[in-house]
Amino acid sequence: MATDTYSTNSSRLVDNYIYLYHIDEWLIIPEYPDTISDKMSSTFASNNALSRTAPVFTYSNSGPRSVNVRLHFHRDMLDNVNYGKSNMTLEDGEDYMDAFLRKIQSIALPVYDTANKSVVPPMVALRFGNELFVKGIVNGGVSVTYEKPILKGNKYAQADVSFDIYEVEPFDAKSVAALGSFRGITSAFKNGVFK
Repeated sequence: MATDTYSTNSSRLVDNYIYLYHIDEWLIIPEYPDTISDKMSSTFASNNALSRTAPVFTYSNSGPRSVNVRLHFHRDMLDNVNYGKSNMTLEDGEDYMDAFLRKIQSIALPVYDTANKSVVPPMVALRFGNELFVKGIVNGGVSVTYEKPILKGNKYAQADVSFDIYEVEPFDAKSVAALGSFRGITSAFKNGVFK
């Protein structure tokens, strides 16, 4: 596998992140999920031919690829060391978990560009190490579940976040066979995010 130039530079050691295209922000995800579901469906049309004991299957379509992400955060295990490495903004009184959760909740909604009278869809790019990269839209919404105990400042200590990303870029069998779940990342994308 090709060496990622960003993994060798300690000031840019970012293996897990999500880039939010519609608000032009990227966030470090300070953990690896226990499991990630990366699913691709395939559909064939079945035709029963005369004098044949099995149907003839004709390829119809594949996809879309969907990646289900579930993250579990502990507020006391997160700190603002991650904050300085992304372009995420913190409001007064917020910690990293507060800011991360409100940004993640925004990926279920578009941005309205009044100047161009258009809707900017909430597209994201998600990376986990050198195993998974997907660029797509969040379909089905975002779920955040808060869990006790309650800490100082009347904030929950833990939160679970889950969402599904549906890939928007088409790929063929050869590129998927070569790159697997890490398909779609480009130098232009990385240079654009880490500017």
